[in-house]
Amino acid sequence: MADLLYNTGSSELWDGTIDLLTDTIKGLLRDNTYTADRDNDVVDAGGANDVVDAELSGTGYTGGWGGSGRKTLASKAIAVDKTNDRSTFDCADLVWTAIDAGTAAALEIVKEGVSDDTTSRLISSHDSGFPAATNGGDLTVTIPTPANGALINLATA
Repeated sequence: MADLLYNTGSSELWDGTIDLLTDTIKGLLRDNTYTADRDNDVVDAGGANDVVDAELSGTGYTGGWGGSGRKTLASKAIAVDKTNDRSTFDCADLVWTAIDAGTAAALEIVKEGVSDDTTSRLISSHDSGFPAATNGGDLTVTIPTPANGALINLATA
């Protein structure tokens, strides 16, 4: 699998429904029981292959809407990269402290919903650099710098 943008999430980035800089955007960790599908829209659609069903849970990570496991993206920035014909979204690295919640297979980026995960919009899925076993230590997901490819790239070519 490769990193991907979800179709509806991508559309909402373009039309301004999702504002990466001002909306509450979070990163969550999931295991390998979920297969990322560009056509999925929300974290919990009530089906058998939903992100919420594969979200990690355990010491140092409480999954679910409003759970302490989800990290709010900070130091968010959007930049134009004319050399590589794209715009990029970047943020600070995400750190989970003393986490022992299974093996993380991917990072999901979501716009937090207003009341639960049926309204939490899927934006992108990232499995580059995974899997990462959690063993009670800290887990840092390094977000690439724009020079090396940002968290989200919207190519114009």
